[in-house]
Amino acid sequence: MTEIVSPGGSHTKAVTAAKYGADAVYLGVPFTSLRMRQNKVKTFDEVEKTIKDIQSLGKKAYLTMNIFPRNQDIKIFESMVEKVANLGADAIIFSDPGTFNIIKNYNSKIPLHLSTQTSILNKEAVKFWYDLGVKRIVLARELNIEEIKEIKQYVPNMELEIFAHGAMCVAYSGRCLLGEYFSGRDGNKGECSHVCRYNFNVYVQEEKRPDKFFKLKEDENGSYLFSSKDLCIIERLGEVLPYVDGLKIEGRSKSEWYVASTSLAYSHTRNKILEGEQPNSNIKNIVYNIPHRPYWEGFLFNNIKNSPDSEESISYDTPGPIKTKTFFGMILDEYINFEGKKYFKLIPKRNIFINDEFEILTTSGIKNIKVLDLLSKDKQKINKAHCNMSYVYIYCDKNIDGYSFLYK
Repeated sequence: MTEIVSPGGSHTKAVTAAKYGADAVYLGVPFTSLRMRQNKVKTFDEVEKTIKDIQSLGKKAYLTMNIFPRNQDIKIFESMVEKVANLGADAIIFSDPGTFNIIKNYNSKIPLHLSTQTSILNKEAVKFWYDLGVKRIVLARELNIEEIKEIKQYVPNMELEIFAHGAMCVAYSGRCLLGEYFSGRDGNKGECSHVCRYNFNVYVQEEKRPDKFFKLKEDENGSYLFSSKDLCIIERLGEVLPYVDGLKIEGRSKSEWYVASTSLAYSHTRNKILEGEQPNSNIKNIVYNIPHRPYWEGFLFNNIKNSPDSEESISYDTPGPIKTKTFFGMILDEYINFEGKKYFKLIPKRNIFINDEFEILTTSGIKNIKVLDLLSKDKQKINKAHCNMSYVYIYCDKNIDGYSFLYK
């Protein structure tokens, strides 16, 4: 069955992904991950605990070691490989050919996955890495479904993974130098500063008035010349399932709410397609409640050669709740019994009052609940919880489980 491979930018996010339907979770190794700056799993004790907690839920843990190191980085890369060699991960994701032998030298048995950063675009490149012993390739985002079919037919035993959801990079499969130029942070070594999403003031020059510049305006926030739409293929998931072994969700730097929502929506939709049933729209459509830029299907169903160049190809429709908070609190697996009632620990993300009504995202779907009571962390009754509180206890009108999210 095609795996849902979800992001684990922290221990909590990784466990959330595993509980909400991900079959595998990818998490960064310190100093060697392309999301190194955002990575919250910062010690090898944390890496080991996260791996074990993911696997205890019957899911797989993949480690990302996918930077493009320079000469001075090789020694530290090798020392990081040595540290993770015996942590029990299910695979290592790498990108640079120079790191291939380093990883194999310390753990010849661990499965290796080739990162999308390597920009694998053709069947001969896939065959090359298959012959070297790579188990899975995360294909370049520029490929369309017909090319993927042909690759699968040519190298049927190579596992193929594609990105299914999340932010797209303006550069060619992530090989970007803008961050290094603008902010001195090398995106190819884990320091991406998302320059492509900066607000740029852009000026045009008219041919006969070379000394006069006219400012190009798009909206009150500036212009977004580089920033792409967000990828979302959930509406056409059935068309890719026969040809890929993994569907990757981008977003190690995003919230637990995002990880839970996307993992649940994609795993549920995949399962229903494979069972020959219609997905529950209330679960599948959670992806439209997540803050996002306008969605599109990337190049999977659009050949890059046929992409229109005109202004008509750009959508200015409302993209979704880009800046609207939809995530109001995370309910943990911890609870107390107080006056004969079960109160769960809640990390509030905004003001929450008694008698507030919310939708709640659980591992089995969406419920409507009403807040009946709140306790402070020292078990005193309160009327209001707010984001400056580290946690409170919540009692609701319906049974709830840990690892749930208040939203809307």
